[in-house]
Amino acid sequence: MALHRPFLRSLVSLWLLSGLDPSVALAQPADELVITPVRKQAATPPAATGKKPSVLDAHGPKLVVVLVADQFRADTIARYRAMIGAGGLQRLSKGSTAIGHYGQQNTYTGPGHALIASGAYGYLNGITQNKWYNRVTRRSEAMMFDSTARVHGDKGGDADDETSPRNLVGTTVFDELRLRNRESKVVAVALKGRGALLLGGQLGSAYFFSEQSGGFTTTSYYGPDLPDWVKRWNSRKLADAAFGQKWERLLPATQYQGRDDGPSEGEVKGMGKTFPHPLTGGLHAPGPSFYEALTHSPVGLDLEIDFALAALMEEKLGQRGVPDVLAVSVSGTDLVGHVYGPTSHEYQDMVGRLDRGVAKLFAELDKRFAPGELLVLFTADHGAVPIPEDLAREQLQAGRIKKAAIKDVVQKALTERFGPGEWVVALEDPSIYLDEALVTQAKVDPQLVEEVAGKATLALPGMLGFVTRSQLLRGALPQTEAARAISRSYFPPRGGDVVLFTAPYYFWGKYGEKAVGSTHGSFYRYDTDVPVMMLGPQLLPGDHGVIEMVDVAATLSHLLGLTPPPGCEGRPVLRMLRPVVAP
Repeated sequence: MALHRPFLRSLVSLWLLSGLDPSVALAQPADELVITPVRKQAATPPAATGKKPSVLDAHGPKLVVVLVADQFRADTIARYRAMIGAGGLQRLSKGSTAIGHYGQQNTYTGPGHALIASGAYGYLNGITQNKWYNRVTRRSEAMMFDSTARVHGDKGGDADDETSPRNLVGTTVFDELRLRNRESKVVAVALKGRGALLLGGQLGSAYFFSEQSGGFTTTSYYGPDLPDWVKRWNSRKLADAAFGQKWERLLPATQYQGRDDGPSEGEVKGMGKTFPHPLTGGLHAPGPSFYEALTHSPVGLDLEIDFALAALMEEKLGQRGVPDVLAVSVSGTDLVGHVYGPTSHEYQDMVGRLDRGVAKLFAELDKRFAPGELLVLFTADHGAVPIPEDLAREQLQAGRIKKAAIKDVVQKALTERFGPGEWVVALEDPSIYLDEALVTQAKVDPQLVEEVAGKATLALPGMLGFVTRSQLLRGALPQTEAARAISRSYFPPRGGDVVLFTAPYYFWGKYGEKAVGSTHGSFYRYDTDVPVMMLGPQLLPGDHGVIEMVDVAATLSHLLGLTPPPGCEGRPVLRMLRPVVAP
C-alpha cells in the first residue's frame, strides 16, 4: 500500500496531531482529547569540546559492521557461555556493552530491525507487525510486501512476499550516511527478506536467501537484475553441496543444558526432533523443502557468513576512501528458536555456531583493516518466551490462545449486541480487524463496537487486556509502561480496531496455532531485553547498564557525525563514548 495516498496522509496527520508523543497521549483523561504542546528535553551537552566527527573525516571508521542476531535474549551469552569461544562474541563482550530495552509492544523481526536502523518506534516508522490487514486490497499482507517490486528469480506475486522497504516511513542511519555521501555503500544480508530489507533501507542494497533457488537474491526495488558477483556466488551451488548431510552437535553432548528430546519441541521438513538432524527436506535431490530445512540449520548460517564475506570483497567495502556499511541479520537463531524453543539443544548449538561465524568474520576483517578503522555493533531484534508447555509442567501459568477462540468470542458478542454478520475480517497478532462497512451499516458508534469486541476476549484464559483504536487515536490510555509500549507500536493506517495483550508466558498468532515451539512479540522483559555490544576507537569498554534501543541509532549517528534519522527518538549514550580530545 503506497504511503502517498491522501487518506493515509490524513490518518498519519490525525495520529501525530492527536498524540504528538505517545507519552503525552497517555496522560489524557479517557473522556476527552487534550492537545498539549510538548517541550523536548535539551540534549545532553558533549563530554568535551573538540572537532565534530565527520563521515568524511580520515579518522572516522572505514567500515561499519552491524550484526543483528534474530531472537537473542539479553541473558543468552551468560546462559550458554559453554558454547562461546574467544574470537567472536567474547571479543565483542570486551568492548562497550549494555542491555538494550525495546520500549514497544510488538517485538517481532520487522519492528525490531526497523527500530535498530531508524531509532523510531513503529508509530512513526510504520513497521509495527510482520503482517497486517490491508483494508484497500482487503487481504492480509506481509509488512514488507510491495506490489510494484518482485523478487529476482522467484515466481513471486504472493502477498506474503517481502519485496521492498517502501512501507518504512522515513530513513535509517545508513540511508542518512548515503544522503551525506552517495559514494558510500550499504550492503545488508540475511536469510529472511525483512531482515535484509530493513537494514538495507531505502538507499542501500539488500540480499536474502531464496528457498526456491537455493541462492541469494534481491528485488527489483534495488535494481533490474542481480549483480554479476552475486550470480557468480550462486553458481557455486554451496547450498546443494550440503544435501544429504546431517546437522551434528558442535560440542560434546555433555556441554549442552537440559535434554535433547523436549516433549514440546517441533521439527521441520523431516529434520526430526533430536540430533543428528538429516538435511534432505524429505526430497531425493535439492529443492525448496531442502532449502527451507537448511535455513533451520547451521548450514544456513554458514551460507550467510560466506555470502557476507563475498560482499565485503566484491564490493570493496571500506577500501574506497569512504565509509561503508556491512549489515548482517543472522536469521537462523530465530528460525531454530521458533521450532525447537530458546532452551533447546538446537538453539544452544546455533549460539555456538553464531559465535564461530562472528569469529570467522572478524578474522577476515582483521586482515583488511587496521585497528581503529572499524565500528562494530552486535545486538538483537527481540528475545523469546520459553515454550509454554514446558512452563506449565513446572506449575506456571502459560499457554497458547487459538485464533479461532478469539474470533468465536468476538463474533458471538458482536452478533448478540449489534446483529448478524462477519464482524471479524482478520486476526494479525496483536490486532483484531473489524468490518468497517458492517459497523457503518449497523449505525453504531465504532468505539462501542471496539469495546464490546475487546471485552469479549477477556473471557479467554491468558488474555490480560486490550486497547481500542479509538482510545489510541484520542490518546485516552492509562499512564502505564504497558500502555506506552502499545501506543508506540500502533500506526493507524495499518493498525487494527482492537489491540490485545496477553498475560506473561501466553501468546497467540502464527505460533499460537501450533502445539510445539515458541515465539515472541510482547512487552515483557524476556522479549524486550537484548544485548548491545560495540567496538570502535571512540567507544569506552565496560558494562554501561541498560539503554533504550532507540538510543542505538542515535549513538551510531553521533559516531558517524550524522543528523539522526527524522523519527529517531533516542539520544547518544555518551557514557559509552570516550571524551573527544581537541586537536
